[in-house]
Amino acid sequence: MDCLVCGGPVTDDDQSNYRWHHTDGQWYRFDDIGCRNKFIGNPDKYLYPEGDA
Repeated sequence: MDCLVCGGPVTDDDQSNYRWHHTDGQWYRFDDIGCRNKFIGNPDKYLYPEGDA
């Protein structure tokens, strides 16, 4: 699995809750808290990168 924000690998090494975010009935996991915070600030940018929202 790759991070939606930076494309880096998301592994099961660390199950920290801060790496998760729930929106629109889905859970998303990120490789670090910075990517999670960027996603929270503008989820449509990462969920619909081509403007498909």
